Amino acid sequence: MNKYFIGSIITSLFFLVGCHSSDSISSSELDEYVVSQTTDETIQDDFIFRLVSEKKEYNEGEEVALYGEIEYIGEKDEVTIYHSSSAVLFPMEEKIRGYDIGFAVDDIGLSTTLKQGEPYQEKYVKSGSYSPDQDPEDYVSFIRDFLNRDDFPSGYYVVGAYADFSVDAEENEGSRERFKIEAAVDFKVIE
Repeated sequence: MNKYFIGSIITSLFFLVGCHSSDSISSSELDEYVVSQTTDETIQDDFIFRLVSEKKEYNEGEEVALYGEIEYIGEKDEVTIYHSSSAVLFPMEEKIRGYDIGFAVDDIGLSTTLKQGEPYQEKYVKSGSYSPDQDPEDYVSFIRDFLNRDDFPSGYYVVGAYADFSVDAEENEGSRERFKIEAAVDFKVIE
């Protein structure tokens, strides 16, 4: 009788471990990660790119406040930048699950005029994609959940954003100088 009892316990444990979903994150898994920076700033030529998460930790159900800023610090009063649907792109990864959360570019050929010393701000807007035929089921489930809610699922997120734009080149009339200015922040979302 003891053999059957021990066998059923072992079978139950395998079942419980096997049913652990990548959708759930334990607080002990989150505790293994330390948020290192909620603000990052990179200067390249006449531009500053800032990336900001307003908090180190958010609760599930709470909006994640994440934005990027481009500031022109050159000598002109203003400069026009040329970019896709967004001048700031926000690729990120949920590190515990190891899931990349990409972004979509809806449009190209847009322009924005930056005034000297006045930051131009773009807030993060959720995007991402998956292929139900090619991506693992857990990833598809996570991205669907991520896109269908206002908040973020619990996890540890690292955002490697960048400002991607071009400006008219001063030396060669009719040509443009390209900029890709990177910054990174991280934050946690807890249950």
